Amino acid sequence: MRFQSLSLASLGLLLLTSGQFVKADVPTSSNLAIIHGGTDTYASAFAAEGDEDDVEFELSEEYVETTSSLYKRADSCAKYHTVSGSDTCSKLAKKYGTTVENIYKWNSQIKKGCPNLHNGKKYCVRKSKKIVNKIAKKKTTKKKAKTTKKKAKKATKKKAKKSTKKQAKKSTKKAKSVGSSSNKEVRKKIQTQSDFTYYWIAQPEDYTGGKKVAVKTCSGETIGSVNENYADALVMEGTGIVGKNIVNLGGCTCTGYKCFLLIDKESDPYGLTSYGTPLRPYVTVASNDLKKNTKIYVPALVGWKLPGSNKVHNGCLLADDESWSFNGKHIDFYVYSMSNYEKLDKAHRVNHVDIYEGGSCQILNYL
Repeated sequence: MRFQSLSLASLGLLLLTSGQFVKADVPTSSNLAIIHGGTDTYASAFAAEGDEDDVEFELSEEYVETTSSLYKRADSCAKYHTVSGSDTCSKLAKKYGTTVENIYKWNSQIKKGCPNLHNGKKYCVRKSKKIVNKIAKKKTTKKKAKTTKKKAKKATKKKAKKSTKKQAKKSTKKAKSVGSSSNKEVRKKIQTQSDFTYYWIAQPEDYTGGKKVAVKTCSGETIGSVNENYADALVMEGTGIVGKNIVNLGGCTCTGYKCFLLIDKESDPYGLTSYGTPLRPYVTVASNDLKKNTKIYVPALVGWKLPGSNKVHNGCLLADDESWSFNGKHIDFYVYSMSNYEKLDKAHRVNHVDIYEGGSCQILNYL
């Protein structure tokens, strides 16, 4: 599946969720419209400069209780709409028999007022019945639980006095056995031995040859020029760098490379995820069974020296992208370039990792 802001590419066994960056040698027109992502900015996820992971923690082999409620994102949306022309949130809501609030809820990258629908990008307009039924079932279960609780409450009061002393004794013994570890943050396990792969944005040196061609917006304004092989890759991958700007495929038919729009490089310097949020090298991971914005801790990455960075990895990652190239128990680690992947893979040869709750781990800006 292809996203307007972030497309899939393949290399060996790796099918990537990132887009293509392309370098141009022609200045960008100053009057070209720039498309902004959502309210999330590149720097908003990072810890303040100088902050360290000073919280003591321990890893628990006990699985986090919410694991069973996680579901593959592909299953959460029953219907997508590809935006084009004069589409608005209210028009989408009316067309698919839902509310504008639901459109916002199902597409967190859309700002209030709906000013940032991207031509060519897919938006969820109908939720899966499985998810709706699961939510309804939870509500019914809660009602039944309340009724049962009231009946049991009277019987519980009689037993409460007798059991209080016993419980107090047990609590005291438990506190003594825990000792100093009670002050540590406990990070429970989410997944065991999940597949671990990499993805990146293709660089100019990855494509050579071909005559120079102009890359243009859907309205025909020239953004810049690149070699033809690179332009073909840009069309295929859907996103890339042209001059000092990031471009994405627009909602028009691509004829003669006249089919792009500009993305704001100030807020999204490395492009956008499939959710319209910023890609962050060495931080963003794509996953289909971790909820959006889930902070995770991967011990296998701790201490890794990162190409192009003077920092070592602390194991803290952010699940903020998705891929249609794999199912569950799999994270795809965004490393920006193929050369970064080759260096890391040669140094570590990691194919499977254990994943824990992120807790208070700090998300760092490595570049």
